[in-house]
Amino acid sequence: MRVLFFNEGNLGSHIMGQGQLAQALRTGLEGAGDDVQAHFAGLTPMGRLANAAASRPLEPLARHGLDLRALRWHLVQSARARRALSLQTRAFAPDVVHVHSHSVTMALGRRLRALPLALSVDVTVRDWSTMPAWREPHADAALAASCALERRTLERAGLTLAWTAWTKRAVERAAPGARVCEHHPGLDLERYRPAPRAPRERARVLFVGGRFSEKGGEDLLEALGETLGDTVELDVVTPANVPERRGVRVHRLGPSDPELLELQQQADLLCLPTHGDAVPWAVLEAMACGTPVLSTRVGGIPDLLDDGRAGAIVACGDTRALREALDGLLAEPQARATLAARARERCEQRYDARRQVPRLIELLRELAT
Repeated sequence: MRVLFFNEGNLGSHIMGQGQLAQALRTGLEGAGDDVQAHFAGLTPMGRLANAAASRPLEPLARHGLDLRALRWHLVQSARARRALSLQTRAFAPDVVHVHSHSVTMALGRRLRALPLALSVDVTVRDWSTMPAWREPHADAALAASCALERRTLERAGLTLAWTAWTKRAVERAAPGARVCEHHPGLDLERYRPAPRAPRERARVLFVGGRFSEKGGEDLLEALGETLGDTVELDVVTPANVPERRGVRVHRLGPSDPELLELQQQADLLCLPTHGDAVPWAVLEAMACGTPVLSTRVGGIPDLLDDGRAGAIVACGDTRALREALDGLLAEPQARATLAARARERCEQRYDARRQVPRLIELLRELAT
């Protein structure tokens, strides 16, 4: 079976998770069978004109959230994806096509729609655009056209692969006629695994996020307060500008950087008090490394953390609850150890790429036939 894996690609320094997906697929394909021939392709970075057409604010409409930026983004990216997919399908002649994410498939031509097509979805258009981090005025009206295109796309696809139960429910609301199943691609549990922690004087908290403010970085700084540099050290991995502060170290690292893996393995706690996330790889990677996680009830995070049994969850934007949770976990090594063990166990049960990708191949095989 010939499978074309088509990836939207990283969207600047603030959305870097697409590379982890390709890595997970390649890891899992090692055990998927000798009869599977996989080809990986994706979108190149946007050029200047495409970026302007997709995202440049159109005043004065932009001030009121009515410049249809989401629709423009989806149409431009989908037009680019249609061209790229046409070239790849002619050259490779796949039996089935797997696309992540579905947001670049809203303008596929008739010939491409005739191919067995599986859409990988971590978040729907509406759920992403209405998260607290970037919800705009008149969001429902501004998203209507994109949501209509999304519904048509999902219902025409042979299969929709929803990364979490939260995503699956959202897809079923957005496209009642879609054929959808819950499936996460997983990650390489031999790379992301627990390691002995070096002795240290202070507790170490880790934050990983491209958008520092939207991911709750400022909430975390406020919650840690005067403990920073005294009893707690904070490692921040972000391309964003972070104010200098005692006890804070800022790292500019890519998703697959060995230094990032070491930070994930050595931290006493990963804290991601995010205001806008779907299914963050940072949470899953920390879980696999046996590092306890404290995050917010946003997107699919409660599904990853088994609704609080494999990680601590607080309400988005509640800095008082965040402070209390931080104080409690940092003061209780046994509580952290319990969460860490449950997190690793959950990854082994549900997010092991060496189990998840062969399951994906069977779904694609069924779709192809």
